[in-house]
Amino acid sequence: GYKAFDYCKGFTGSLIIPDSVTSIGFSAFSDCSGFTGDLIIPDTVTSIGGEAFYGCSGFTGSLTIGNSVTNIGNYTFYKCSGFTGTLTIPDSVISIGDDAFSYCRGFTGSLTIPDSVISIGNSAFEGCSGFTGTLTIGNSVTSIGDSAFFNCTNIEKIIFTGNTDPSTMLYYPWDFDPDKIEWQSSQEGA
Repeated sequence: GYKAFDYCKGFTGSLIIPDSVTSIGFSAFSDCSGFTGDLIIPDTVTSIGGEAFYGCSGFTGSLTIGNSVTNIGNYTFYKCSGFTGTLTIPDSVISIGDDAFSYCRGFTGSLTIPDSVISIGNSAFEGCSGFTGTLTIGNSVTSIGDSAFFNCTNIEKIIFTGNTDPSTMLYYPWDFDPDKIEWQSSQEGA
């Protein structure tokens, strides 16, 4: 529930979320910095509230987001800098809130925003400097917030796959060289 374990800095070890959980409330585990290891959000969870894991910098493994999550709230994983490996956003996600993953520096590899996502909030991935390779933005995205990908300095290329002209939905979402941006649309060349 709402702020269920907020600021419980004494927790240590792994956090196991049982399959009986269907939602994780606002600030449920905010600033519980003693958790370590992987974090697995089970497939039974449909929503993750804002600030749910805000500042949980102790996680040292991977983050798995279940296949039923539709919304990732504002600041949900803000400054969870210990996560490692690739970040997979499931096809069930429709929106990614403001600062949802900002300053999660440990994620590596390419990042794909799936076709199910419609909006990406302000600073959603700002400061995620560990991403490398390609950032692929799915074909349903119609809104990308300010600074959404600022300081993702190691991304080599951005690919838009949708039919919406990126210039109509962007307000300084990144600080990349424009030559890194590629638009692959079903209407391209029509």
